[in-house]
Amino acid sequence: MPDQNRRQDFRVDDILPMQDTLLTKDEYEAQSEQIGIRSRQNSMLQEMVGRDIFSSGMKESLNHDMATAIETLDAKLNYLIGVNMLNDANRSELKERSVNLSVTGTSFFTKKSYKKGDFIKTTIMLPSFPPTILELVGVVTWVKQQEGKALHIGVRFNYRCDEEENSIAKYVFRRHRESIRLRAKQEQQRSDAQTS
Repeated sequence: MPDQNRRQDFRVDDILPMQDTLLTKDEYEAQSEQIGIRSRQNSMLQEMVGRDIFSSGMKESLNHDMATAIETLDAKLNYLIGVNMLNDANRSELKERSVNLSVTGTSFFTKKSYKKGDFIKTTIMLPSFPPTILELVGVVTWVKQQEGKALHIGVRFNYRCDEEENSIAKYVFRRHRESIRLRAKQEQQRSDAQTS
């Protein structure tokens, strides 16, 4: 159990398309009981796109030309689904913003007025293929007003299904690994430059 809590403490800074909306207590309670439509659609599309048609040994039973044609068609369909989801996201109110994201919640700057204890819905698009758009509900846990800047708030997520939490966890852990690899590469380059 302690390992799981430590993993949940991983935080990553990123720039993601998102939107935040203040909820009343009644709206929050109603939305806490049901999964957002975008989250449900994403789950279905991720499942469809994520299926590997060749995983069951089907590739061996097809001739090479047919297998190549099916793989090409599969890649094109996945691309079109991804483009369609990106276009849907671009038509929405999602704007790219700096966020600090973890499995337990997020923090970001906003022009809206929030106070500690407010209920909130954040719609976030995670860069994946196809893009993952999640509508997450949560509670504002802290608020900081910085002079000349927008309000900086922290939000604790209240996950409504495993799919929401798993999507955030996979993304945060992947980005965390990428940042570790990047730092190691930069340190190696500095070390190489000093020895040259």
